[in-house]
Amino acid sequence: KAAKEFWLTDGHWADKFQKGLCDFLGIKHCVLCNSGSSANLLAISALTSPLLKDRQLKTGDEVITTACGFPTTLNPILQNNLIPVFIDIELETYNINTLRIEKFITKKTKAIFIPYSLGNPAEIDKIMEIVKKYNLWFIEDNCDSLGSKYNGKYTGTFGDMSTLSFYPAHHITTGEGGAVMTNNSLLKKILLSFRDWGRDCYCKTGTDNACGKRFKQKFPGFPYGYDHKYIYS
Repeated sequence: KAAKEFWLTDGHWADKFQKGLCDFLGIKHCVLCNSGSSANLLAISALTSPLLKDRQLKTGDEVITTACGFPTTLNPILQNNLIPVFIDIELETYNINTLRIEKFITKKTKAIFIPYSLGNPAEIDKIMEIVKKYNLWFIEDNCDSLGSKYNGKYTGTFGDMSTLSFYPAHHITTGEGGAVMTNNSLLKKILLSFRDWGRDCYCKTGTDNACGKRFKQKFPGFPYGYDHKYIYS
């Protein structure tokens, strides 16, 4: 139907899909993108934003991940000049061995980013204990696990962000496509900016001046009133 309408970008079909995902998982925000790989890159990249202040990830910070997983869980860590810290898996589940995580936490550890192997949840309660103890970001690569539950709660709803893939090999498909889910409104704003070429403006496609200040702001190096829609922060 979207193809027949020839509305080929973000629009009312995307809105309906995003709302359906949010309602199903019980999460506030869904940011669609072109693939699950991009969703993973967006999630990690968002954590490098200066808007996060003292929780911003910077070059050389460490991200704990699993030693056995798909390349697109690892690659965003490397692409953002962060250091992956590999934790071995349990052979019975192929998931991260949660008993080993705390041994590898240092002053540079800022986040945990793991997939759930073959849709089987890791020991999320133990991970959450560590995340809270050390004030770490937790990102769930939920691309293989949409619909899986841990202690009665859907995977992808525990962390600060989770990612989904809609490639044909996954549970639901749009042909291609992915999404980042979050309850954090600031992270949603950052994710949208990173997705949309770094644009500071958050107007939806086909919408102008939602903030009411499009021509009423002053940015460093620009004259007063410079069009906010063309500021890339």
